[in-house]
Amino acid sequence: MAPLPVHILTGFLGSGKTTLLAALVRQHGFADTAVVVNELGEVGLDHVLVAPGSEDDVVLLESGCLCCALGNSLQETLESLHYRRVRGELPPFARVVVETTGVADPGPIAATLGLDSAIARHYRLGSIVTVVDAVHAREQLARFEEARRQVAMADRLVVTKQDLALSSAAALDGALRSLNPHAVKVSAVRGEIAADDVLVDMLQPRALEKYAARHECRSDVGGHDHAAHDHLAERRIASTAMRLERPLDWPRYAAWVQWLQRAFGERLLRMKGAVRMEDGSAQALHAVMRLFTAPSALPALPAALGNGVVVLITQDADEALIAEARERLCGLPR
Repeated sequence: MAPLPVHILTGFLGSGKTTLLAALVRQHGFADTAVVVNELGEVGLDHVLVAPGSEDDVVLLESGCLCCALGNSLQETLESLHYRRVRGELPPFARVVVETTGVADPGPIAATLGLDSAIARHYRLGSIVTVVDAVHAREQLARFEEARRQVAMADRLVVTKQDLALSSAAALDGALRSLNPHAVKVSAVRGEIAADDVLVDMLQPRALEKYAARHECRSDVGGHDHAAHDHLAERRIASTAMRLERPLDWPRYAAWVQWLQRAFGERLLRMKGAVRMEDGSAQALHAVMRLFTAPSALPALPAALGNGVVVLITQDADEALIAEARERLCGLPR
């Protein structure tokens, strides 16, 4: 059985995660989803109160999806869901959503999926979705490191409360783009949005198309994107897209991974990509901080990606180091 995608739903305090989740679980397209809640102060979903504790704290919601409070570790909760599904004690589910606390760093949570080999056989990272409060986001991003990391590591940004925001939407867009120019941004009013617009598996062609870049292998913070460049200096978080001009060989990739782990360490928040290898295979690449998961074979690589695109999300990494990462991966001069 192929590992099931786990989507991490995060966002700063009061951003609207639970409102969004409560709206999603009412949709037919969400019925094949298991929900793990780690926001125990705001757990009410469809007027069902889920209390922390044993594996019996799994509730079947009206849509058919499952809700489970995170009373133990994430590994234990996911393992319990898997084996109860196998034994037929729970309805079958095809994906999992983990709602985090408002001050959670999504990095360690994502890394958890690959740390336990038993869990990694059953689950993999599907995407990181960050809910952004249009009313308070700019202040939160300026004040709180957790808020910045939540935005920087996201595959998808869901902006809420735009109908209540008095400040310019363009100003918020600029702040989000400076942190994460590659994430797809969508809007939800009172949590209303289609499930398929929120939970997009990053290994699927629709999501991989978003990696396609318009330029050659380059760093977005090297002068082409001044907002990102300024943010690297002021907030220390940068997102860098690298487009491959030719297929990647396995020895080069292995050496690159080893070098990234040594050179970046904790400064590498996330790496994601879809590439064509010299042996003709298409592979999805993932890393969260120091944890690199094994490449996952893809059925095909979307034509728009060419030979592939890799995205690095870094913190406190200077331009020279990012340029060296580009050279080592792509074989282009700095």
